[in-house]
Amino acid sequence: MARKLFYSTRDLIAQFSPSLTSYFDVYVDGSSINADSSKINFMAYEAVIPGSSFELGQVFGDRQGITEQYPTKRVYPPVDVSFYVDSDYNVIKFFEDWMATIQPNLGKRGTSYSKFNYPNTYETKVIISKFEREFRDKSNRLSSEGNSGTYSEPKQIKYTLLNAYPSNVISLPVSYSQSDVLRTTVTFNYDLYSVEYFNSPNSSSNEINKPSEERSLVRGPN
Repeated sequence: MARKLFYSTRDLIAQFSPSLTSYFDVYVDGSSINADSSKINFMAYEAVIPGSSFELGQVFGDRQGITEQYPTKRVYPPVDVSFYVDSDYNVIKFFEDWMATIQPNLGKRGTSYSKFNYPNTYETKVIISKFEREFRDKSNRLSSEGNSGTYSEPKQIKYTLLNAYPSNVISLPVSYSQSDVLRTTVTFNYDLYSVEYFNSPNSSSNEINKPSEERSLVRGPN
């Protein structure tokens, strides 16, 4: 079959609908860490859809003149999420308290010490959803809060970072130059992510293409 090299504008519009970067949502599950994250989620203005890679091993000389590489472990790199800081500093307080939950200072001032808590006391889910403009349609608006499947879902791809926690909160620069909104960026580490696909505006939870790898990863004392 001959390859078609030229398309009309109508054909291009019919065959390709680009995804836009400005339609996304970040959800930090504060219930797992006994914190209210509703305002924090609203203040997220930039995020990264996670990627992954493989660590490779090498075999030399099994076949003459050939060096073979093979995957040994899947690697999930950290994810950065940027937040606006409100005038009540709730965003800063939220992440400072979260970091303090990971490694609290104990004892009296001057003689205090610190120790790390078990991961199941500070790890939670972070969900990054990428959707499209049709979520503005009245019939597809989110009708209630909750987890996946409790409302009418727009077409989207949803990444759930499992056992996530903040590993870095960047310094916040301030100056006497022209005023701007204060921002911060938080780096999240996690064990792995799962992916859910909602392929149509009217998809329900039982139509999600769920990942083949689903497992419980709760770590703590026996």
